[in-house]
Amino acid sequence: MRNNLIIRSSYSQLSNRELKSNLGDLIRSTALTNCIKGNYFWLTEKKAVPLLKWFVDPGKIITYEDLDYFPPDLEIYNADNYVPNKEVFNSLKGNWHGYIWDGNKILTDNEIIRNTEAYTAGNYKGSWQQALVEGMEFTWKEQDYAISSIRTEETVDVGLNWNVHPDWKTKHWPKENWDELMKTLSNNYSVSWQEGLNDYDKYMNWISSCRVIVTVETLGLHLASALRKKVVAITGPTTDNEYSYNRITSVKPDSRECMPCNAPACKTGEWCLSEISVESISKIVDSILGQETSEKSC
Repeated sequence: MRNNLIIRSSYSQLSNRELKSNLGDLIRSTALTNCIKGNYFWLTEKKAVPLLKWFVDPGKIITYEDLDYFPPDLEIYNADNYVPNKEVFNSLKGNWHGYIWDGNKILTDNEIIRNTEAYTAGNYKGSWQQALVEGMEFTWKEQDYAISSIRTEETVDVGLNWNVHPDWKTKHWPKENWDELMKTLSNNYSVSWQEGLNDYDKYMNWISSCRVIVTVETLGLHLASALRKKVVAITGPTTDNEYSYNRITSVKPDSRECMPCNAPACKTGEWCLSEISVESISKIVDSILGQETSEKSC
């Protein structure tokens, strides 16, 4: 039996060749663990381990910093569109899938896998997860995220995942809207503000403790879906190609030519997410929690 190796770091290379931290795509790539038959290892960098460990057995995670030796005859599933470590890549022997390393550069003729690149809006009609799976030469069967090892009891009805990197102004929903949503939902439900901004363990436990997560398009959206939570996602400025797994309800502003812009700041001077009302989000939360209550009483 061949040895399977998944390669995915916590960065993505943008079209301008800049490297951007991308923990969301790191976690989305765990869908590959449900494609591979038999044992596998995951090659990444140390920065990724504190989050990846919740979805991949730490004994299967190998970092570039600690890599000693890989046997030959590998099946290599590379989801990185750049080369984190040329020396390591040259030491890997076997069949490459996805982003293929030819000993000199990453080959970019796999048009399907290129649809997983950050902030790109191509003509591909499938989801990000489908592009990942098919780009690695597997058959798309709605492969889900790897199941997390976290087992925190649900104690909160609604979690408000409000924080976004300050550079990404287009992804922000106005803070006054979050405050109003907290007041509105608190009339009927237990509600919690986002916890663990600088602590992945605390952040994962907080998401796990919530039944529903309301979030903008950021890492929390992917983590909440990976933890099989119902998710209300406030999106629009960035390409929305997430597979919903019947868990995610996306709420967008009115369509416009510039959407998605995939830009940190609005070039037109507008703030399209401000159009999304507190009432619309509250109604969706009501429908989700009302449905859950009805199902439990049956």
